[in-house]
Amino acid sequence: MIEFEILARGLYRPDQLEIFYDPSLRMPTTPTIQAWMDTLWQEKLAMARRQGFPLYDSQLFRLVSAEAQAGGCLRIVLGSTSYKQYTTTRVPEFAQGRSRHELSNALAVCSVVETTNGYMLYEKRQKVAVHAGRYHVIAGFFERDRDVDTAKRPDPFSAMRREIREETGILYTDIREQFCLGAVYDVMSPHGELCFLTRLNISLAEVRQRVPEDNEIQQLLSLYVTKESLREFVLKNHGNISATGEPNLLMYGAVRFGEEWFEEVMEGIA
Repeated sequence: MIEFEILARGLYRPDQLEIFYDPSLRMPTTPTIQAWMDTLWQEKLAMARRQGFPLYDSQLFRLVSAEAQAGGCLRIVLGSTSYKQYTTTRVPEFAQGRSRHELSNALAVCSVVETTNGYMLYEKRQKVAVHAGRYHVIAGFFERDRDVDTAKRPDPFSAMRREIREETGILYTDIREQFCLGAVYDVMSPHGELCFLTRLNISLAEVRQRVPEDNEIQQLLSLYVTKESLREFVLKNHGNISATGEPNLLMYGAVRFGEEWFEEVMEGIA
């Protein structure tokens, strides 16, 4: 079963992202829906305390649409949502039978991080609310009060660098180049995600010397990437990779090894 939809893909530099943000583009709510969210949020806060992972109502960007443009750009339309809206409306009891327009559609970012000596970084998710126990690349939510440029415009590249720094200790100066690979949608835990490729100018051994700013990643794992090893990793672990990490790996493979590789592995997981 494929748990994601690829909305757009390519190889985009920061100047090739056309981002339009309208804070009024919010999830439609009613007093009944608000009461549902308030009640379920309290239940989820209590569960998070019992299980020992942090949960707070951060202010997030909402994915309205993402489309590849003929001129080689990625057009992204954003609205506003919150983690509370996302985590309470992604549950099947609420999401099933509703269109995506009726959901929070919080937007996250994730990245394949590649070292100079050919390794990619990943983790096995622990103490998290979504896709716990699955493999995932470095990821986090795109936050409205943190991830903006000097002109207060949404900056997903900055969001991705922040998440990498917080979770691995890798600094901005450790990054050689970074591209957005496109946008995907998690159909199992409904939300959007922008996928990236981050190439470092340091080795895996140097990555191991960096000190994370938080302890979200319990163990930072690595894979030496070849055409064969990446194919085997995806096919062997299909169903045990997060619904947004898997397309990130597939799009990365397309960049590294070509469209034939991408089509072959997609066929293998279908």
